[in-house]
Amino acid sequence: MRILDLIKVFPDLYESRTAVHLMGPPGVGKSDVLKYDIRAVLSQKYGEEFGFCGDAEEAWLLPTLDAPDIRGFLVPSKDPHTGEATSYFTRSPLFPSEEYLKKHPRGIFVLDERNAADLLTQKATAPIILSKLFGTRQLPEGWMVVSCSNRIADRAGAIRPPMQLTNRECIIPIDVDVVSWAIWAERNGIHPMPIAFAKKMPGAAFVDAVPAADGPFSTARSFTAAAKFLAIKAGLDKNGHVNMALPSDPLTQQVVAGNVGDGTAAQMFAFFKLHDKLPDVEDILKDPSKALCPDQLDAAYAAVQLCIHYAKSDNVDKLWQYIERLPRELQVSAAVSLSGRTGGTLINSKALSAWISKNRALVINVLN
Repeated sequence: MRILDLIKVFPDLYESRTAVHLMGPPGVGKSDVLKYDIRAVLSQKYGEEFGFCGDAEEAWLLPTLDAPDIRGFLVPSKDPHTGEATSYFTRSPLFPSEEYLKKHPRGIFVLDERNAADLLTQKATAPIILSKLFGTRQLPEGWMVVSCSNRIADRAGAIRPPMQLTNRECIIPIDVDVVSWAIWAERNGIHPMPIAFAKKMPGAAFVDAVPAADGPFSTARSFTAAAKFLAIKAGLDKNGHVNMALPSDPLTQQVVAGNVGDGTAAQMFAFFKLHDKLPDVEDILKDPSKALCPDQLDAAYAAVQLCIHYAKSDNVDKLWQYIERLPRELQVSAAVSLSGRTGGTLINSKALSAWISKNRALVINVLN
């Protein structure tokens, strides 16, 4: 399932209160889509901020924990009424505080990298997956438990989970998907040139299987890290716009290769040399019909991303007039991206909305 499709279906999954297990290759965005996109969608639907617990930033990766960390330690005690020997579970450090649960009666609890935990730790998660129980404490009805794991074939330390866990949850495979990543990247200001490269060469930007050889390889996570580094190195041009000429000195290439691997890095820097074939955004806005229009497909990909990067409600008409001079397949990609920006407000553009009306089937086909 694509990330975009997961976001669409997740509100219904939440309503069903089914425990969900997202499985896919490293760096595909399983944890981030829960924390940011899906949490935002659910918060908007229910008119309240959803809680979120259990991600790597809080050091709750399951492989770093032991079984008692999950359910709490069993401590000997005495019954205060009868004096008989008894015991109780301490509060698990993973369990949200009463104050947090009071503030967030609805939320998502993530068991991250679950299949990489040892067998005893995985077994300790069974009551959480089945009944949201941490020892003797239970998450509120409005909370949902979601696990995230890599596949055994990814060589990321995952082991085969106990079958009783598998039978207690809905297992959803997450696919490597450049469309979902590109829409996210465009919304979050990632530099246009790496986005254009990913769209042009998705197989190089996001591998769908861990390479046999050891060393860095390109995933949505590592590719994004490389893109952010390149943007910092490039800085802004004299007009305060992102510099489309990305640096390619040996040190920069070495850092990028350290994120995405030598092969992908070499292809990226070859692609980035196209910057001199691109128009300035000022030229496009001044006269879309006369601005430089690249005849090379690679450069056309970059030109489209330049337009998407600067699209606003007051300039999207002119930008779209320019995009219509580019190859048809790139117009479809641009329409999908622009319609997803800022909650869809950019499709109020007369030029863009007219194009979408005429080509609705093409747009729907890309999204589906």
